[in-house]
Amino acid sequence: MTAKDPTSFNADIGQSSQAQSLVTSAAVFTPVLEAHQPAPDDYYQNTFTEIVTFVAAHYASVVPGEVLHTLQNFLKARPAEQRLLARLLTRKGPVFFENHLRYREVPDIQQAISRLENCGLIRRGSDVPADVLLASLTKSNLLDMFANTYGRLSGAKSLRKDKLLEHLLGHRDDRSIRRTVWHTEPWCTIAAVEHWQLAQLLYFGRSGQDWSAHVRRDLGQLRYEQVELSQTRFADAADLQCYLRERELSRRVFRLEDWPRLLPGLVADLLQPVTDPLSARLRNRSLLRVGKWCERREEWSTALAVYERAGIPPSRERRVRILHKLGRHEDSEALRAQMLEFPQSATESVFAQRFQRRGLGFSPDTTCWDLAQPQDSVEQYVLEELVAQGGWGIHSENALLKTLTGLIYWQAIFSPQPGAFTNPFQAAPQDLHEPDFVLQRAQTIAAIEARISADDDLASHMREICEAKRGIANPLVSWGLLEAIELDQWLNALPGDWIRNLSYFLIRNLSDYRKGFPDLFVCYPNGDVELVEVKGPGDQLQPQQRAWFEVFKRLGIRARVIKLRL
Repeated sequence: MTAKDPTSFNADIGQSSQAQSLVTSAAVFTPVLEAHQPAPDDYYQNTFTEIVTFVAAHYASVVPGEVLHTLQNFLKARPAEQRLLARLLTRKGPVFFENHLRYREVPDIQQAISRLENCGLIRRGSDVPADVLLASLTKSNLLDMFANTYGRLSGAKSLRKDKLLEHLLGHRDDRSIRRTVWHTEPWCTIAAVEHWQLAQLLYFGRSGQDWSAHVRRDLGQLRYEQVELSQTRFADAADLQCYLRERELSRRVFRLEDWPRLLPGLVADLLQPVTDPLSARLRNRSLLRVGKWCERREEWSTALAVYERAGIPPSRERRVRILHKLGRHEDSEALRAQMLEFPQSATESVFAQRFQRRGLGFSPDTTCWDLAQPQDSVEQYVLEELVAQGGWGIHSENALLKTLTGLIYWQAIFSPQPGAFTNPFQAAPQDLHEPDFVLQRAQTIAAIEARISADDDLASHMREICEAKRGIANPLVSWGLLEAIELDQWLNALPGDWIRNLSYFLIRNLSDYRKGFPDLFVCYPNGDVELVEVKGPGDQLQPQQRAWFEVFKRLGIRARVIKLRL
């Protein structure tokens, strides 16, 4: 066992000796779909009925009336129309050529199209931009449709499709092109597609998920923990509109590279106050991106202004660097001193210790190796050398500690706190990386920590969680890591105090320390274990990595840097 830090695990868990097991078995899940087999006829219809019903029930007072009207029209539609629209919503779009729509569950496609048009859910022959319409057709289609455009196209068959499109768009106006295409290939588009995009956001809770999440779940490829949904993500229409505005500002940020003239108006909008917490997170990320963009273009005054408004790391670090570059050394030093006294993150603290003070601050144990020749993977090279005489190891980086922590604190992560879970496809609570995450779950966390104070109980708890929850999505847990190295092998190799103390630390510092863990875990033949960060020639420790080595030193955990030199 390793030496314990004076502020280690057991001193802080409180009087929770009577804590009971918190493990509950995940609901038995039978996949609805089979790979390479057709979905049931009502599968997509049922999926979208579930989505629409959820959004309409939870957000009726939040979404604009026209969005609610679209959703209600879907629920009122006949089964065949629901099935067709559901299919179209899962396709790329925006153009769907009617002659190519064939679905077993929709026997009369044309009738379904007509009825969907009548209730305003699709549009036929809509004013799609000509370039989008033509790009949706094959080169063969284009040659057949436009063979008589200014006579036979000279050498048209040998043209690449993009050159053919360029020729057509240069010789025909949009209206004429649409008329020609409609005569041969009538098309439809989804009406008010933005209503469905909003429904998708409200249902999934974030923009990174789409309708395919249902398919992955129902194939059994991805499972989600079942947690009671206590409240909606947006309290009212004002919160929603504020968030949508921030998303639009974020999109404008990503357009800066192509449209630099957007900068003055964008900065003016970004410097306006925002109070909604969800919107504030988006705003801060946008401010950081604009600051970095301005730095690259040496627009220093604008960069300083947006970084100052961001107020989250690494904004102060960037301001210190800019001020120093501009020769404003007193201002730079005053801000650095403020960071040193009141750091907002571990990386800020390390930066404040070391900026323009090379060699100061914490320095971890370092071993230097000479390389005879360059290596494709320095991590793999070092790992093979370390276990050449026996033992074992793995290049696991952040996955190791995050996985152990995710298993131990599973019930705390998935406890039904107000506002933590707002949709059925969440792999983590909304506040996982927020400062008060632990405070909101103090009782559950204390009960877990009381239960695992002995090594046997720790192992039993982790095995129980692993067996009950295997395969369920958790952003901390890498099930692939536990397939490569089984949990029992980790438990046999790692001292219990290591697991307890490190996971105790990480769950309380997820925002700051979820990255930067050493590259390698090594278990030697005599049972000793260590963590190793590998640095190739010319590579240096990052502030987050240096911060982790300070933690290891404090907790008495064996860790070092191996630096390779040519």
